[in-house]
Order: sequence, then C-alpha cells, then structure tokens
Amino acid sequence: MKQFTLLLLLSCCLNMANAQNDTAAAEQYIRAARIASSKAIAKKDIAGVAKFWKDDYVEISGDGSLISGKETVMADWKKMFENDPSIRFERQFNKIEFASGGTVAMEKGILIYTSPYKYKGYYTALWRKVDGVWLTQMENFVSIL
Repeated sequence: MKQFTLLLLLSCCLNMANAQNDTAAAEQYIRAARIASSKAIAKKDIAGVAKFWKDDYVEISGDGSLISGKETVMADWKKMFENDPSIRFERQFNKIEFASGGTVAMEKGILIYTSPYKYKGYYTALWRKVDGVWLTQMENFVSIL
C-alpha cells in the first residue's frame, strides 16, 4: 500500500510538471504570436494578423461594434487601412492566464493608437487550442483615453 501511494504521488507530481511545461510553452507561443501580429499590423499585412485567428473569430471594437467571422473582419481591416493609411496601433500584452483544462487562455494588455489618433485603452483576447495550435477566437478592445 505504501508503494502504491508513493507511485500515485509521483504520477501526480509528473502530471503537474507536464501541465506547467505545457502552460509555459503555450504562453511563449501566444507571446510570440502577439509580437508577430504586431509586426504584421505595422506592415498593414492583414493576412499576417489573421493567421492567428480562428475562422469564427469575433472582434469587439473600441466603439463597441461587433464583427464576426475571420473573412468579414479581414475585409473590415482592409477598409480601415484603405480609408486611413496613416493609422498605427499595437497591442502590448501584460498577462496571459490559462483555464484549468489547458485549451483556453485569456490575454490582457494595453491597446495604443500611435497615429494619427492618440487613443489608449485595453484589450482582452480569448485564445483556444485547436488541433494543437493556439488561435484567437475573440478580441475585445476598449478605448478609454
């Protein structure tokens, strides 16, 4: 019985260590994806941003409008960049938290428009692990300044 208890305890510890490693790797991936996404935004490379979105991606803009579907949001971004080529913004992540199941994460950070507007606010992003790949399912932007 004592050996069984020790084996069970060891198994639990190994599972916890693997879960922590998975979370660390997932956080590293999400942070790298956000950096790549910011670089794509700076180049106005909409496809480069959208490659991190699920097909059913939903965006809630700073003005409260809701757009759903990857293709629809891509078309909206294209229109935004065409209407105002000088627009510049970025999302700077602060924190990433994971649900206990390991397939959902929430990213929180600051949204900054650097040109021509001087808006600042916050964003949250819901990431979901789909077939082993982390993709953004939803982003909510709130411009407060």
